[in-house]
Amino acid sequence: MTENENVVEMQQPAPPQNKPSFGKRFAAGLKERGRKMIVKLKRRPTTIPFLVLVVSTILMMCALGSLSQLAMSPEYSGEMQGLCLFICVLFSILVIMLFMYAFPKRSKKPNMPMLIMAYVFMGVLIALDLYLYIMWSVNYADDLIRVPEGSSQYESYWITGTGSTAGVYSYLGAAMGSILAHCILVIIVVALTAACPVYHKLLMKINTRIDIESTQLKEEIDTSEED
Repeated sequence: MTENENVVEMQQPAPPQNKPSFGKRFAAGLKERGRKMIVKLKRRPTTIPFLVLVVSTILMMCALGSLSQLAMSPEYSGEMQGLCLFICVLFSILVIMLFMYAFPKRSKKPNMPMLIMAYVFMGVLIALDLYLYIMWSVNYADDLIRVPEGSSQYESYWITGTGSTAGVYSYLGAAMGSILAHCILVIIVVALTAACPVYHKLLMKINTRIDIESTQLKEEIDTSEED
């Protein structure tokens, strides 16, 4: 083989490499995002109860219209239910700040005074939610007895009505369902916070290391030797 043939052979372009399909690249991207998320959870496992706590507060804020309308109606505003609802909304916001201060970013140990206060606030929220749900259930049962279905006042009170009692059915179910859901979410936050050391150990057992194939490692070594 002559020298010119060697030059021509060296100048020939390398065969194109087969790129992975869109589906494989998308699946690999999702897998990498999941791996990074687990790594973050390993570093801060309290992110899980914190996100649930934020969801509970958002639920309370979104349902505030139905809750306040029910709490301020004449038949449902007794027994200081309006004040209880106000405290519940206020504590729902403040407990997020307490939770953040209870687990500082640059500290491996929780801030115990703030953590105790966060537990106290969540306990108050659970108690108030249960109180409101029970009282509204009692009032609802009394209303069904006082204004039963088929009576002359049934449609005017439950369906149309006037003033603050207009359309009680339009916000009664939403308010009672929201206050119960908020109570359940706060209970879940308490359980997740208390069980944090348990599932932290389980998260640490998940392998999040990136395995380097031997062929890729060999190519990197060969390239470095050529330089």
